[in-house]
Amino acid sequence: MRIRLPGPHAPAWVLAESIAAAIFSFASMMVIGRVIGPHATGVGTIAIASFLLLEVFGATLFPDALVQYRKLDERHASSAATASVLLGLVLGLAMAAASPFIAARTGSPEVVWLILALAPMMPLTAFSGTASGLLLRDQRYRLMSMRLLVGQPIALAAGLGMAAAGYGPWAMVVNQCVATVITFLLLLRGGNLKLRPRWDMAALRDLWPVAGPQVAGVAVMVGRYRLFLLALGFVVSQSVLAVSHFAFRLLDAALAIVWQTVGRLAMPRLCALQHDRAAMAEAYGELAQLQALLGLPIAAGLALIAPDLVHGLLGPEWAGAASAARVAGCAVLVTFLYGDHVALFVAIGRAKWNFYVALGTLVLPMVALVVIQPETPEAVAMVWGAQCLLFAPVLAWVVLRQLRRSLFWLGRKVAPGVLATAAMAVVVALIEQGLDLPPIARVLASVGVGGLTYVAVAWLALGGKLPPALLRAAMVRPS
Repeated sequence: MRIRLPGPHAPAWVLAESIAAAIFSFASMMVIGRVIGPHATGVGTIAIASFLLLEVFGATLFPDALVQYRKLDERHASSAATASVLLGLVLGLAMAAASPFIAARTGSPEVVWLILALAPMMPLTAFSGTASGLLLRDQRYRLMSMRLLVGQPIALAAGLGMAAAGYGPWAMVVNQCVATVITFLLLLRGGNLKLRPRWDMAALRDLWPVAGPQVAGVAVMVGRYRLFLLALGFVVSQSVLAVSHFAFRLLDAALAIVWQTVGRLAMPRLCALQHDRAAMAEAYGELAQLQALLGLPIAAGLALIAPDLVHGLLGPEWAGAASAARVAGCAVLVTFLYGDHVALFVAIGRAKWNFYVALGTLVLPMVALVVIQPETPEAVAMVWGAQCLLFAPVLAWVVLRQLRRSLFWLGRKVAPGVLATAAMAVVVALIEQGLDLPPIARVLASVGVGGLTYVAVAWLALGGKLPPALLRAAMVRPS
């Protein structure tokens, strides 16, 4: 019997990619981190954070603008790719030049060589980011998912091989480099963008009203955590840095399923409806419902099972990560109650608002870090999580005002996720408190029984149907 795969535009590929990203991100963090230990993980984290802090500028310069611009043609795509790759070259040189300073400030001399190995990857990530914008515009989700489904297993195997051979933090660098190269080759071979340098200032000016503020907002939003890690390295020991980073990565690896799935679906859908506000509001409501259905159970579930999960998988030396993951998991719950504001602001021509939001979420944790001077992973999580609680009500109000919808309307959309998560939390809490089992066995019981409870309640709350956001047909626009 032949297995029929979903079509190239099917939303199922987005979900598959997001799940694969979460699994392999967690696996690489857990397996490689356990082999090389907390100290080497902390050293590798500094180098990777330096790379990702700068990489985001080239990779996110034009993708959203390529999705949003209505009259896109070849000169826009080629000029955007050329500008992005040139920026990637500059960023790679800047990172290499800064490596001695970073190594000196963190007290880790080998960071210099780790960063020098990562610097040549900058132009590749810049090209891949631009190419992904064209794929997202056409909603070619199957090809986009191949970056994770093909690249991450190979990258993980390479990194684990380096870790087993005793190369310490180099295992993390090799994992990153292999994933970057495979992504570049896949998008070069199968995407709509070729290596044809072109510089058309008029085309770049067409894209800049979205590209300018959006890259600033996305760069700050994504880079804020990497910058936070670097600053944290100046305040706490490398062991506390590694444990805190593990807690955040544990949560991020799982929640990436939500952010990537909803973001990939929301940006092209809302941009395609940018001149029909009523249809846009309906699509946004469906996406907000999906975000709540995916995000709430993951965040709440991890907060509940974190102690057993960390103890069973990593051992007692990583115990501080459990309390940090609980604090961060509880704080992030509120961010799944109002939908994807980033895509909405781009679609309605208010990309600058994303920059303002990102700037606020960057400044608050950094100020708190300086003032509080945390010494434990739990205190670090409190510093990082405060932004979620402060910004959520403001963003919800702005979203509803732009959509001309009420709070009751939004509440009805997210209610299935809230109800199902509450039922799941009760069941998981009873299992965690009442079953005298080994940690991993209790985690499996919590995930199994809690997951079944969640699915059953959510299915009833949705009227026995799948979420509409997963059923809506792709609205493909020619590039």
